[in-house]
Amino acid sequence: MARSEPEHKEALVTGLRQVNEVVAVTGDGTNDAPALTKANVGFAMNIAGTQLAKEASDIILLDDNFASTVTAVKWGRNIYDCIRKFIQF
Repeated sequence: MARSEPEHKEALVTGLRQVNEVVAVTGDGTNDAPALTKANVGFAMNIAGTQLAKEASDIILLDDNFASTVTAVKWGRNIYDCIRKFIQF
């Protein structure tokens, strides 16, 4: 939800979490902090991001490139799969 009120972002995240959906949020401003905090995973931008957004997030994208989010998700899924396979073995 781009260009929306902070309350709307937070309400969307809360609603999705209540129905057991996994929620990831990207943000760079102070107004994104509540949604970043409530999400399962919060991504903040390092260069353009405010300090509050960085503190509220779980992962900080050092290059502010959204493609890095996709790469991080792929790596995270791969690590999760490897751990699951190891434990199952």
